[in-house]
Parts: sequence; C-alpha cells; structure tokens
Amino acid sequence: MKKIRKPQWIALLCVCILVIIGAVIFLITYFNQKDLNGDVLPTAAREETTASTQPAGGPTEPAYTGATEAWGYKTAALDNHQPDFDELMEINPDIYAWLYIPNTAVDYPVARSTSDGDDSFYLEHNVYRQYQFSGTIYSEIKNSPDMHDRVTVMYGHNMLNGSMFATLHNFGNKDFFEQNNTAFVLTKDKVLTYLIYSAYTYDDRHILNTNNFANDEVFQRYLDETLDPHAIDANVREGIDLSTDNKILTLSTCTSGPSDTRYLVQGVLIDEATRQHD
Repeated sequence: MKKIRKPQWIALLCVCILVIIGAVIFLITYFNQKDLNGDVLPTAAREETTASTQPAGGPTEPAYTGATEAWGYKTAALDNHQPDFDELMEINPDIYAWLYIPNTAVDYPVARSTSDGDDSFYLEHNVYRQYQFSGTIYSEIKNSPDMHDRVTVMYGHNMLNGSMFATLHNFGNKDFFEQNNTAFVLTKDKVLTYLIYSAYTYDDRHILNTNNFANDEVFQRYLDETLDPHAIDANVREGIDLSTDNKILTLSTCTSGPSDTRYLVQGVLIDEATRQHD
C-alpha cells in the first residue's frame, strides 16, 4: 500500500479545513438571514392600513374580520390583517397576493413572475427582486392572479430556520391539524378564506402540468385523491365533499426526506369577500 507523503497530508488537511469553514459560514448565513419578505409590511402597518381604508364620512364595518363555516368546520377570524397593496406594488408589481395562515410563520406576500419563461425566478429572489436563497412565496404563470383557477399552486422553501413554508409541516401533527384549519389569501380587492382539509407527502410531479384541470373528470379524480391521499402521514378532515364547482389552494414545499418528495397542504375556498377601499 502506497503511503501518502506529508505534503499531501497537509494539502488534504487544508482542503478539509476550508470545507468546514465554508460549511460553518453557510450555516451561519442560513440561520441568520434577514427575512425580508416577512418584514415588507409589519403588523403595525397592517393595522394602520385597516384604519385608513375607512371612508371620510365616518367608521364603517371593517373589510372582513369574522369566521365562516363549511361542512361543520368553523374557520379562524382574519381580524385586522389587511396589507396595503398600493405599497406592496410600489415595492414590486409582481406581488399580487398575501398569504396568511394563523398559528404558523406563513405570513408573506405572494409574487408571480411576469418575465417570459422564468416561472422560477422567485425560487431564489426576494420581493425586492434581489438574490436570496430563501426566495419568495410564488405561483407560476399558469395560474391567474385573480385566484379563480380550479387549482392554484403556491410554492415556498422549507427553510431550516422556520421561515417561508417550513411551518406547513406542522399540519403533519394530527393535533395541530385538528386545531388549525384556515388559510387566507388577500388580494387588492378580495379576501379569500380557505378551509384546510388535507395535508400529506406527495411526489415531485408538476401538479398543473400533469393534470388537465379543464376536464371535469380529471379534476374530480384529483379532488378525490386529495381526500384520500396514499401517504402514511396524511391528515384529512372528515365529512368534506368536493365537486368540480370547488376551487383549491395547494401549498407545496420540500420535505426533509428524499429530494423527489413534496409536502402539500390543501385548502378549499369557502368564502370570498370584498375588501373595503377609500
């Protein structure tokens, strides 16, 4: 067996040290990265926005704050969660919605790239269009920003620091799933309330590309699959009966398992209200 000479050992040791230093720097950067997406509109600004949308003639009912009910399940209330889309679109006109899931860290603007052929731009860019490996919550050009598609898919990273879509995995806990059932999507003019009805590990197929949702039979088959997913970690609410009249929000993130798996949290639209404006 040929012995490794001392200079070779020294070179190998230096390489290992450099790799370790690089890994440490990466982890420090990863865990301490400023969450620019979540900070784009702090809670105080949301509350101020709600107050400022009241007409000059006097106070009126807020945009939408109450809970709603479907299939015997009562959702959470939105309260004063009202982002200012004029402000958001000044930051970036690609922002078209705000996604908020109570009792999770999911409280972010949603972008949709308008660049031709670059659906994944926000996979590694923040709302300021700057490179950031945590990216932005985003949907693809296949989905309309009016949220009226049969299935809207939003993507976000499963960040180790708990930001972006990492806390979607909380829905894998049965107790958490049973106690939390609401997702809100706010647009400039609407508040859409979704009842979260299913959460499970899926494969990495492109949902919109592999399903022709314009076909009623295909769409109904997909709905049935979401109500009975073939996954050992699936949580599904009982008594939900979906038809082709329903609109589905699918939230997709990576898992800590194989690279070809995704974790999906799915909600059905149960209320669409108009937001108040000046």
